[in-house]
Amino acid sequence: MTTMTQKRLPPGPRGHWLRGCLRRFQHEPLEFYRECHREYGDYVRIRMVPGVDVYLLTHPDAVEQVLQKHHQNYRKPDFFHKTVGLLAGNGIFTSKGPFWLRQRRLMQPAFHRQHLVKLVPKITAAAEAFVEEKARSTEPFDILPEMMKLSLRIAGDTLFSTDISADADEVGQAFRTAFEYVSYRMNYSPWTPVWWPNQRNREFAAAKRTLDRVVLKIIANRRASGEQPDDLLTLLLTAQDEESGTGMTDQQLLDEVLTLLLAGHETVGASLAWAWGLLGEHPHIQDDVFAEIQQTLQGRTPTLEDLPKLPLTRAVYDETLRLYPPAWGQPRQAIDKDEIGGYTIPQGAFIVLSQWITHRHGAYWSDPHAFRPERFLHPDPQRPKFAYFPFGGGPRICIGNTFALMEAPLVMATILQRFRVHRTTTGEIVPDPTFTLRPKFGVPVRLEAR
Repeated sequence: MTTMTQKRLPPGPRGHWLRGCLRRFQHEPLEFYRECHREYGDYVRIRMVPGVDVYLLTHPDAVEQVLQKHHQNYRKPDFFHKTVGLLAGNGIFTSKGPFWLRQRRLMQPAFHRQHLVKLVPKITAAAEAFVEEKARSTEPFDILPEMMKLSLRIAGDTLFSTDISADADEVGQAFRTAFEYVSYRMNYSPWTPVWWPNQRNREFAAAKRTLDRVVLKIIANRRASGEQPDDLLTLLLTAQDEESGTGMTDQQLLDEVLTLLLAGHETVGASLAWAWGLLGEHPHIQDDVFAEIQQTLQGRTPTLEDLPKLPLTRAVYDETLRLYPPAWGQPRQAIDKDEIGGYTIPQGAFIVLSQWITHRHGAYWSDPHAFRPERFLHPDPQRPKFAYFPFGGGPRICIGNTFALMEAPLVMATILQRFRVHRTTTGEIVPDPTFTLRPKFGVPVRLEAR
Protein backbone atom coordinates (compact mmCIF):
# COMPACT_ATOMS: atom_id res chain seq x y z
CA MET A 1 0.00 0.00 0.00
CA THR A 2 1.22 3.47 -0.80
CA THR A 3 2.32 5.27 2.35
CA MET A 4 0.95 8.66 3.32
CA THR A 5 4.32 10.30 2.73
CA GLN A 6 4.15 9.11 -0.87
CA LYS A 7 0.67 10.47 -1.36
CA ARG A 8 -0.09 14.01 -2.31
CA LEU A 9 -1.27 16.73 0.02
CA PRO A 10 -3.31 19.52 -1.54
CA PRO A 11 -1.58 22.78 -2.45
CA GLY A 12 -2.40 25.99 -0.64
CA PRO A 13 -1.22 29.23 0.94
CA ARG A 14 1.37 29.22 3.71
CA GLY A 15 0.78 32.73 4.98
CA HIS A 16 2.81 34.23 7.83
CA TRP A 17 5.64 32.13 9.23
CA LEU A 18 3.91 31.96 12.64
CA ARG A 19 0.28 32.98 12.23
CA GLY A 20 -0.18 31.25 8.89
CA CYS A 21 -3.44 32.40 7.27
CA LEU A 22 -5.32 32.68 10.55
CA ARG A 23 -6.13 36.38 10.30
CA ARG A 24 -7.61 36.14 6.80
CA PHE A 25 -9.57 33.09 7.91
CA GLN A 26 -10.95 34.99 10.89
CA HIS A 27 -11.66 38.41 9.41
CA GLU A 28 -12.70 37.83 5.79
CA PRO A 29 -13.47 34.14 5.26
CA LEU A 30 -15.69 34.54 2.18
CA GLU A 31 -13.15 36.50 0.18
CA PHE A 32 -10.30 34.34 1.48
CA TYR A 33 -12.06 31.13 0.42
CA ARG A 34 -12.72 32.67 -2.99
CA GLU A 35 -9.04 33.57 -3.42
CA CYS A 36 -7.92 30.11 -2.32
CA HIS A 37 -10.26 28.43 -4.77
CA ARG A 38 -9.28 30.73 -7.62
CA GLU A 39 -5.55 30.21 -7.05
CA TYR A 40 -5.32 26.58 -5.94
CA GLY A 41 -8.51 24.84 -7.12
CA ASP A 42 -11.00 22.50 -5.47
CA TYR A 43 -8.64 20.98 -2.92
CA VAL A 44 -6.71 23.46 -0.78
CA ARG A 45 -4.58 22.99 2.33
CA ILE A 46 -4.53 26.19 4.37
CA ARG A 47 -1.84 26.62 7.00
CA MET A 48 -3.23 28.20 10.17
CA VAL A 49 -0.72 27.96 12.99
CA PRO A 50 2.22 25.56 13.33
CA GLY A 51 0.86 22.01 13.25
CA VAL A 52 -2.70 22.97 12.28
CA ASP A 53 -3.95 22.96 8.69
CA VAL A 54 -7.47 23.37 7.36
CA TYR A 55 -8.54 21.57 4.19
CA LEU A 56 -10.94 23.58 2.03
CA LEU A 57 -12.78 21.07 -0.19
CA THR A 58 -15.12 22.56 -2.78
CA HIS A 59 -15.49 19.90 -5.47
CA PRO A 60 -18.96 18.28 -5.39
CA ASP A 61 -17.39 14.81 -5.26
CA ALA A 62 -15.44 15.80 -2.14
CA VAL A 63 -18.58 17.20 -0.52
CA GLU A 64 -20.43 13.97 -1.28
CA GLN A 65 -17.64 11.84 0.14
CA VAL A 66 -17.47 13.78 3.41
CA LEU A 67 -21.20 14.21 3.98
CA GLN A 68 -22.55 10.99 2.53
CA LYS A 69 -20.30 8.25 1.16
CA HIS A 70 -17.74 8.30 4.00
CA HIS A 71 -19.82 10.20 6.56
CA GLN A 72 -18.85 7.74 9.33
CA ASN A 73 -15.28 9.03 9.02
CA TYR A 74 -16.15 12.70 9.51
CA ARG A 75 -17.56 14.32 12.60
CA LYS A 76 -18.27 17.84 13.71
CA PRO A 77 -15.09 18.96 15.49
CA ASP A 78 -14.96 19.56 19.23
CA PHE A 79 -14.40 23.30 18.85
CA PHE A 80 -17.74 23.44 17.03
CA HIS A 81 -19.65 21.20 19.47
CA LYS A 82 -18.34 22.94 22.56
CA THR A 83 -18.77 26.47 21.28
CA VAL A 84 -22.23 26.10 19.72
CA GLY A 85 -23.16 24.04 22.76
CA LEU A 86 -22.78 27.16 24.90
CA LEU A 87 -25.96 28.35 23.18
CA ALA A 88 -27.79 25.21 22.07
CA GLY A 89 -26.65 22.71 24.69
CA ASN A 90 -26.77 19.11 23.55
CA GLY A 91 -29.61 19.55 21.08
CA ILE A 92 -29.96 17.83 17.73
CA PHE A 93 -27.62 20.33 16.07
CA THR A 94 -24.66 19.53 18.34
CA SER A 95 -25.33 16.07 19.77
CA LYS A 96 -23.74 12.97 18.25
CA GLY A 97 -23.74 9.20 18.30
CA PRO A 98 -26.69 7.12 19.57
CA PHE A 99 -28.21 10.08 21.45
CA TRP A 100 -28.33 12.19 18.27
CA LEU A 101 -29.82 9.30 16.29
CA ARG A 102 -32.51 8.74 18.95
CA GLN A 103 -33.47 12.41 18.98
CA ARG A 104 -33.48 12.61 15.19
CA ARG A 105 -35.78 9.61 14.87
CA LEU A 106 -38.04 11.01 17.58
CA MET A 107 -38.49 14.36 15.82
CA GLN A 108 -38.67 13.11 12.24
CA PRO A 109 -42.47 12.51 12.19
CA ALA A 110 -43.04 16.22 12.90
CA PHE A 111 -41.41 16.99 9.53
CA HIS A 112 -43.23 14.41 7.40
CA ARG A 113 -45.43 15.79 4.65
CA GLN A 114 -48.67 14.57 6.23
CA HIS A 115 -47.89 16.66 9.29
CA LEU A 116 -46.52 19.66 7.42
CA VAL A 117 -49.75 20.06 5.45
CA LYS A 118 -51.52 20.89 8.73
CA LEU A 119 -49.10 23.78 9.34
CA VAL A 120 -49.81 25.68 6.12
CA PRO A 121 -52.69 27.78 7.57
CA LYS A 122 -50.43 28.92 10.42
CA ILE A 123 -47.72 29.97 7.98
CA THR A 124 -50.06 31.93 5.73
CA ALA A 125 -51.86 33.50 8.70
CA ALA A 126 -48.56 34.87 9.99
CA ALA A 127 -47.65 36.18 6.53
CA GLU A 128 -51.08 37.81 6.16
CA ALA A 129 -50.66 39.49 9.54
CA PHE A 130 -47.39 40.97 8.25
CA VAL A 131 -49.20 42.18 5.11
CA GLU A 132 -51.94 43.86 7.15
CA GLU A 133 -49.40 45.56 9.39
CA LYS A 134 -47.38 46.94 6.48
CA ALA A 135 -50.50 48.04 4.58
CA ARG A 136 -50.87 50.83 7.16
CA SER A 137 -47.52 52.45 6.33
CA THR A 138 -45.64 53.49 3.20
CA GLU A 139 -42.39 54.34 4.97
CA PRO A 140 -39.15 52.55 3.98
CA PHE A 141 -37.89 49.95 6.47
CA ASP A 142 -35.29 47.24 6.88
CA ILE A 143 -36.95 43.97 5.90
CA LEU A 144 -34.30 41.78 7.58
CA PRO A 145 -35.55 42.17 11.18
CA GLU A 146 -39.13 41.97 9.91
CA MET A 147 -38.46 38.61 8.25
CA MET A 148 -36.72 37.44 11.42
CA LYS A 149 -39.78 38.31 13.47
CA LEU A 150 -42.10 36.71 10.95
CA SER A 151 -40.11 33.47 10.80
CA LEU A 152 -39.84 33.42 14.61
CA ARG A 153 -43.60 33.70 14.90
CA ILE A 154 -44.06 30.90 12.37
CA ALA A 155 -41.56 28.68 14.21
CA GLY A 156 -43.38 29.23 17.52
CA ASP A 157 -46.82 28.61 16.03
CA THR A 158 -45.94 25.58 13.91
CA LEU A 159 -43.44 23.72 16.10
CA PHE A 160 -44.77 24.54 19.56
CA SER A 161 -48.33 25.88 19.02
CA THR A 162 -47.25 29.01 20.88
CA ASP A 163 -47.53 32.64 19.87
CA ILE A 164 -44.22 34.26 20.84
CA SER A 165 -44.62 37.35 18.69
CA ALA A 166 -44.81 39.52 21.83
CA ASP A 167 -41.27 38.41 22.66
CA ALA A 168 -40.00 38.62 19.08
CA ASP A 169 -37.86 41.75 19.45
CA GLU A 170 -36.27 40.57 22.68
CA VAL A 171 -35.69 37.04 21.42
CA GLY A 172 -34.35 38.27 18.08
CA GLN A 173 -31.79 40.52 19.75
CA ALA A 174 -30.82 37.77 22.18
CA PHE A 175 -30.20 35.35 19.32
CA ARG A 176 -28.11 37.90 17.44
CA THR A 177 -25.98 38.63 20.52
CA ALA A 178 -25.54 34.90 21.08
CA PHE A 179 -24.60 34.24 17.43
CA GLU A 180 -21.96 36.95 17.48
CA TYR A 181 -20.53 35.52 20.69
CA VAL A 182 -20.45 31.95 19.38
CA SER A 183 -18.81 33.12 16.16
CA TYR A 184 -16.23 35.12 18.12
CA ARG A 185 -15.26 32.20 20.37
CA MET A 186 -15.17 29.76 17.46
CA ASN A 187 -12.94 31.97 15.31
CA TYR A 188 -10.70 33.58 17.91
CA SER A 189 -10.49 30.95 20.67
CA PRO A 190 -10.09 33.53 23.45
CA TRP A 191 -8.15 32.50 26.54
CA THR A 192 -10.74 33.98 28.91
CA PRO A 193 -13.17 31.34 30.23
CA VAL A 194 -16.89 31.88 29.69
CA TRP A 195 -17.41 32.60 33.39
CA TRP A 196 -14.94 35.49 33.41
CA PRO A 197 -17.02 38.66 33.99
CA ASN A 198 -15.91 40.74 31.00
CA GLN A 199 -18.45 42.64 28.91
CA ARG A 200 -18.67 40.12 26.09
CA ASN A 201 -19.29 37.22 28.47
CA ARG A 202 -21.86 39.20 30.46
CA GLU A 203 -23.78 40.14 27.32
CA PHE A 204 -23.86 36.52 26.17
CA ALA A 205 -24.96 35.31 29.61
CA ALA A 206 -27.82 37.84 29.58
CA ALA A 207 -28.88 36.76 26.09
CA LYS A 208 -28.79 33.09 27.08
CA ARG A 209 -30.92 33.80 30.16
CA THR A 210 -33.47 35.55 27.95
CA LEU A 211 -33.68 32.64 25.53
CA ASP A 212 -33.83 30.05 28.32
CA ARG A 213 -36.60 31.99 30.06
CA VAL A 214 -38.74 32.16 26.91
CA VAL A 215 -38.24 28.47 26.11
CA LEU A 216 -38.83 27.26 29.67
CA LYS A 217 -42.03 29.33 29.74
CA ILE A 218 -43.22 27.56 26.59
CA ILE A 219 -42.54 24.18 28.19
CA ALA A 220 -44.09 25.12 31.55
CA ASN A 221 -47.26 26.52 29.96
CA ARG A 222 -47.74 23.36 27.92
CA ARG A 223 -47.31 21.13 30.95
CA ALA A 224 -49.68 23.26 33.00
CA SER A 225 -52.36 23.21 30.30
CA GLY A 226 -52.39 19.43 30.03
CA GLU A 227 -53.06 19.80 26.30
CA GLN A 228 -51.36 17.64 23.69
CA PRO A 229 -51.71 19.31 20.28
CA ASP A 230 -50.23 17.51 17.30
CA ASP A 231 -46.89 19.33 17.27
CA LEU A 232 -43.20 18.82 17.88
CA LEU A 233 -43.36 19.90 21.52
CA THR A 234 -45.86 17.15 22.28
CA LEU A 235 -43.51 14.61 20.70
CA LEU A 236 -40.69 15.83 22.93
CA LEU A 237 -42.78 15.94 26.12
CA THR A 238 -44.23 12.46 25.66
CA ALA A 239 -41.04 10.76 24.49
CA GLN A 240 -39.78 7.92 26.65
CA ASP A 241 -36.47 6.10 26.67
CA GLU A 242 -36.91 2.58 25.29
CA GLU A 243 -34.87 1.00 28.08
CA SER A 244 -35.60 3.06 31.19
CA GLY A 245 -39.05 4.35 30.28
CA THR A 246 -38.11 7.83 31.51
CA GLY A 247 -38.89 10.99 29.61
CA MET A 248 -36.61 13.86 28.69
CA THR A 249 -35.13 15.94 31.46
CA ASP A 250 -35.94 19.64 31.57
CA GLN A 251 -32.41 20.32 30.32
CA GLN A 252 -32.87 18.03 27.32
CA LEU A 253 -36.19 19.68 26.51
CA LEU A 254 -34.63 23.12 26.83
CA ASP A 255 -31.78 22.17 24.49
CA GLU A 256 -34.02 20.69 21.80
CA VAL A 257 -36.66 23.43 21.85
CA LEU A 258 -34.01 26.14 21.81
CA THR A 259 -32.14 24.43 18.95
CA LEU A 260 -35.26 24.11 16.83
CA LEU A 261 -36.41 27.63 17.59
CA LEU A 262 -32.96 28.84 16.55
CA ALA A 263 -32.78 26.82 13.37
CA GLY A 264 -36.46 27.24 12.56
CA HIS A 265 -36.32 31.00 12.25
CA GLU A 266 -32.73 32.18 11.71
CA THR A 267 -32.05 30.50 8.38
CA VAL A 268 -35.48 31.14 6.84
CA GLY A 269 -35.60 34.74 8.06
CA ALA A 270 -32.16 35.52 6.65
CA SER A 271 -32.83 33.80 3.32
CA LEU A 272 -36.16 35.60 2.87
CA ALA A 273 -34.41 38.93 3.44
CA TRP A 274 -31.90 38.00 0.73
CA ALA A 275 -34.76 37.00 -1.59
CA TRP A 276 -36.49 40.37 -1.19
CA GLY A 277 -33.21 42.16 -1.85
CA LEU A 278 -32.66 40.18 -5.04
CA LEU A 279 -36.22 40.65 -6.27
CA GLY A 280 -36.00 44.37 -5.53
CA GLU A 281 -32.81 44.49 -7.58
CA HIS A 282 -34.38 42.58 -10.49
CA PRO A 283 -37.89 44.03 -10.95
CA HIS A 284 -38.49 42.16 -14.21
CA ILE A 285 -38.08 38.85 -12.38
CA GLN A 286 -40.36 40.11 -9.63
CA ASP A 287 -42.98 40.93 -12.27
CA ASP A 288 -42.74 37.40 -13.68
CA VAL A 289 -43.15 35.90 -10.20
CA PHE A 290 -46.18 38.09 -9.51
CA ALA A 291 -47.76 37.05 -12.83
CA GLU A 292 -47.31 33.39 -11.88
CA ILE A 293 -48.80 33.95 -8.42
CA GLN A 294 -51.70 35.99 -9.78
CA GLN A 295 -52.57 33.41 -12.41
CA THR A 296 -52.51 30.57 -9.88
CA LEU A 297 -54.07 32.16 -6.81
CA GLN A 298 -56.21 35.01 -8.20
CA GLY A 299 -56.07 36.78 -4.86
CA ARG A 300 -56.78 33.85 -2.54
CA THR A 301 -54.57 32.46 0.21
CA PRO A 302 -52.03 29.90 -1.05
CA THR A 303 -52.25 26.27 -0.01
CA LEU A 304 -49.78 23.40 -0.10
CA GLU A 305 -51.44 22.13 -3.28
CA ASP A 306 -50.60 25.44 -4.97
CA LEU A 307 -46.84 25.13 -4.52
CA PRO A 308 -46.25 22.84 -7.55
CA LYS A 309 -48.08 25.47 -9.61
CA LEU A 310 -45.63 28.18 -8.47
CA PRO A 311 -42.36 26.83 -9.92
CA LEU A 312 -40.79 30.25 -10.51
CA THR A 313 -41.56 31.35 -6.94
CA ARG A 314 -39.79 28.24 -5.66
CA ALA A 315 -36.95 28.75 -8.17
CA VAL A 316 -36.37 32.27 -6.83
CA TYR A 317 -35.93 30.81 -3.35
CA ASP A 318 -33.67 28.02 -4.62
CA GLU A 319 -31.51 30.56 -6.44
CA THR A 320 -31.40 32.73 -3.32
CA LEU A 321 -30.09 29.76 -1.34
CA ARG A 322 -27.50 29.14 -4.03
CA LEU A 323 -26.12 32.67 -3.96
CA TYR A 324 -26.56 33.39 -0.26
CA PRO A 325 -26.78 30.10 1.65
CA PRO A 326 -27.47 30.78 5.36
CA ALA A 327 -25.18 27.84 6.17
CA TRP A 328 -22.22 29.10 4.15
CA GLY A 329 -19.63 26.60 5.42
CA GLN A 330 -19.66 23.29 7.26
CA PRO A 331 -16.77 22.15 9.49
CA ARG A 332 -15.81 18.51 9.83
CA GLN A 333 -12.87 16.56 11.25
CA ALA A 334 -11.45 13.34 9.82
CA ILE A 335 -11.58 10.47 12.32
CA ASP A 336 -9.17 8.40 10.25
CA LYS A 337 -7.06 9.24 7.22
CA ASP A 338 -8.81 9.28 3.86
CA GLU A 339 -8.15 10.02 0.23
CA ILE A 340 -10.29 12.49 -1.68
CA GLY A 341 -9.70 13.56 -5.26
CA GLY A 342 -6.28 11.90 -5.23
CA TYR A 343 -5.16 13.87 -2.18
CA THR A 344 -4.45 12.59 1.31
CA ILE A 345 -6.65 13.81 4.14
CA PRO A 346 -4.68 13.03 7.33
CA GLN A 347 -6.25 11.61 10.46
CA GLY A 348 -7.61 14.42 12.61
CA ALA A 349 -7.54 16.96 9.76
CA PHE A 350 -10.00 19.86 9.94
CA ILE A 351 -12.24 20.10 6.88
CA VAL A 352 -14.29 23.00 5.57
CA LEU A 353 -17.00 22.39 2.99
CA SER A 354 -18.10 25.76 1.67
CA GLN A 355 -21.49 26.24 0.06
CA TRP A 356 -20.36 29.81 -0.64
CA ILE A 357 -17.73 28.51 -3.10
CA THR A 358 -19.31 25.32 -4.44
CA HIS A 359 -22.61 27.08 -5.19
CA ARG A 360 -20.69 29.61 -7.31
CA HIS A 361 -18.38 27.11 -9.00
CA GLY A 362 -17.97 28.05 -12.65
CA ALA A 363 -17.60 24.43 -13.76
CA TYR A 364 -21.16 23.62 -12.61
CA TRP A 365 -23.02 26.92 -12.83
CA SER A 366 -23.08 29.15 -15.91
CA ASP A 367 -22.72 32.84 -15.08
CA PRO A 368 -22.35 31.71 -11.45
CA HIS A 369 -22.57 35.10 -9.73
CA ALA A 370 -25.75 36.17 -11.55
CA PHE A 371 -29.27 35.89 -10.12
CA ARG A 372 -30.95 33.55 -12.59
CA PRO A 373 -33.85 31.61 -11.03
CA GLU A 374 -34.66 29.98 -14.37
CA ARG A 375 -31.66 27.68 -13.92
CA PHE A 376 -33.78 25.77 -11.36
CA LEU A 377 -36.71 25.49 -13.75
CA HIS A 378 -34.58 23.52 -16.20
CA PRO A 379 -31.77 21.93 -14.15
CA ASP A 380 -28.64 20.74 -15.90
CA PRO A 381 -28.84 16.90 -15.79
CA GLN A 382 -25.03 16.74 -15.84
CA ARG A 383 -24.65 18.86 -12.70
CA PRO A 384 -23.47 16.77 -9.73
CA LYS A 385 -25.91 16.43 -6.85
CA PHE A 386 -23.58 18.07 -4.36
CA ALA A 387 -22.91 21.13 -6.48
CA TYR A 388 -25.89 22.44 -4.48
CA PHE A 389 -26.27 21.57 -0.82
CA PRO A 390 -27.85 24.49 1.09
CA PHE A 391 -29.15 22.15 3.80
CA GLY A 392 -26.06 19.96 4.02
CA GLY A 393 -26.38 16.33 3.03
CA GLY A 394 -26.16 12.73 4.12
CA PRO A 395 -27.59 11.45 7.42
CA ARG A 396 -27.18 14.84 9.11
CA ILE A 397 -28.99 16.85 6.46
CA CYS A 398 -31.08 19.59 8.06
CA ILE A 399 -34.20 17.98 9.53
CA GLY A 400 -36.28 21.02 8.61
CA ASN A 401 -35.28 21.32 4.94
CA THR A 402 -38.69 20.29 3.60
CA PHE A 403 -40.40 22.66 6.02
CA ALA A 404 -38.22 25.60 4.91
CA LEU A 405 -38.85 24.86 1.23
CA MET A 406 -42.57 24.93 1.97
CA GLU A 407 -42.58 27.94 4.29
CA ALA A 408 -40.57 30.41 2.23
CA PRO A 409 -42.54 30.17 -1.06
CA LEU A 410 -45.82 30.41 0.87
CA VAL A 411 -44.62 33.59 2.58
CA MET A 412 -43.35 35.03 -0.70
CA ALA A 413 -46.59 34.28 -2.53
CA THR A 414 -48.69 35.83 0.24
CA ILE A 415 -46.68 39.05 0.36
CA LEU A 416 -46.13 39.50 -3.39
CA GLN A 417 -49.87 39.30 -4.02
CA ARG A 418 -50.28 42.54 -2.13
CA PHE A 419 -47.01 44.42 -2.57
CA ARG A 420 -44.33 45.28 -5.07
CA VAL A 421 -40.97 45.36 -3.28
CA HIS A 422 -38.57 48.21 -4.08
CA ARG A 423 -35.02 48.43 -2.76
CA THR A 424 -34.25 51.90 -1.43
CA THR A 425 -30.48 51.53 -1.77
CA THR A 426 -28.33 50.53 -4.73
CA GLY A 427 -25.31 48.30 -5.06
CA GLU A 428 -24.51 44.84 -3.80
CA ILE A 429 -25.86 43.82 -0.42
CA VAL A 430 -22.85 43.00 1.74
CA PRO A 431 -22.91 39.53 3.32
CA ASP A 432 -22.00 39.07 6.99
CA PRO A 433 -20.70 35.54 7.72
CA THR A 434 -21.43 35.69 11.45
CA PHE A 435 -22.67 32.18 12.13
CA THR A 436 -25.42 32.39 9.48
CA LEU A 437 -25.01 34.47 6.34
CA ARG A 438 -27.04 37.63 6.93
CA PRO A 439 -27.09 40.91 4.99
CA LYS A 440 -24.56 42.93 6.98
CA PHE A 441 -26.34 46.27 6.78
CA GLY A 442 -29.86 44.93 6.36
CA VAL A 443 -32.09 45.22 3.30
CA PRO A 444 -33.83 48.62 3.18
CA VAL A 445 -37.02 48.40 1.11
CA ARG A 446 -40.25 50.21 0.37
CA LEU A 447 -43.50 48.33 -0.24
CA GLU A 448 -45.87 49.56 -2.91
CA ALA A 449 -49.46 48.33 -2.69
CA ARG A 450 -50.63 46.53 -5.83
